[in-house]
Amino acid sequence: MSQSSTPIANNNGIQVIDPPLLRTIKLSLFAVGVPISMSCYFFIIYQLLSHRTLREGLNNHAIIVNLCFNLIVVMVDLPFILSYLHLAYVIPATEAHCLVWQFVDYGIWFTDVFVTFWASIERHILIFHSNMTNTAKKRLFVHWMPLVFFSLYAPTIYGYLVFFYPAPHNYDFTQYLCGGPYYYHDIAPWLLWYETIVHFTMPNILIVVLGFALVIRVVVQKQKLCQSAGWRQYRRMTKQFVFISLVYICNLPYIIVTIVRWSGYPNFGLNVQGPYFFYMLYIPTLVFPFVVLATMPNLREKFGRYFHQRTILQMNTIVPTNNDVR
Repeated sequence: MSQSSTPIANNNGIQVIDPPLLRTIKLSLFAVGVPISMSCYFFIIYQLLSHRTLREGLNNHAIIVNLCFNLIVVMVDLPFILSYLHLAYVIPATEAHCLVWQFVDYGIWFTDVFVTFWASIERHILIFHSNMTNTAKKRLFVHWMPLVFFSLYAPTIYGYLVFFYPAPHNYDFTQYLCGGPYYYHDIAPWLLWYETIVHFTMPNILIVVLGFALVIRVVVQKQKLCQSAGWRQYRRMTKQFVFISLVYICNLPYIIVTIVRWSGYPNFGLNVQGPYFFYMLYIPTLVFPFVVLATMPNLREKFGRYFHQRTILQMNTIVPTNNDVR
């Protein structure tokens, strides 16, 4: 196959051609964004897990889970995409590579969406109904069980569909995800609708809606909340999730086009959904740690000092002193 263009196929039946220039631009953006984002992920996860106060905060648990799953996407899924954009074919061309890529691209990516959806609900509980988590038993049912469910649901479902579902696996190493996932070729139509609506459309839309609803509720009940001892924490939690929900707006263009296409207009938006909107789905993954960092002042200052020290160290290493100049 010629490397002058890259075919992209996905579960909505889209197959478009990436022009060389557009592919180069995407490759450059991912090549810059992935290592920076990965560094920030490691920093944030380490800080949240190493500090007891942050680690034990109920509002941080979903964030920590999100960070861990998103880090897997950044370390596995996005490098595979980088390689595909660069070479225009899948390498290594093996079954294991294809299956792992499909599992991470679906099972792990959707987990981030589900956990963020649960976090958007939990923010309302923690701020306006904190009495629902004031005992260990209540925390078990209201906090821990939903978090575990939303963390394991997608990996379990897609682990079965990708690795064990009895469908023929015809690997095409010239296509994105090796032409898979393969369960799409032999699955009931209603299950495709279920996946599109329950796994993708509804959670992403509700993340944004619940984020704005949280702002409205905080503004309306500000006087009452200001009298609470936890007002500063509530304000920070609100600010943090509003920024997170704004990031997930990047998923809405793809969702809107998908809904219109599945509503009887199969050719609607084909020229933009594949080459543009599809890659926007990875923007929340890349910027998520920076959003968390921006809403946690102590960690932001620490990261600033760390980055400043690293910069000075690199400059001292690279720039020779006067005694070294020949």
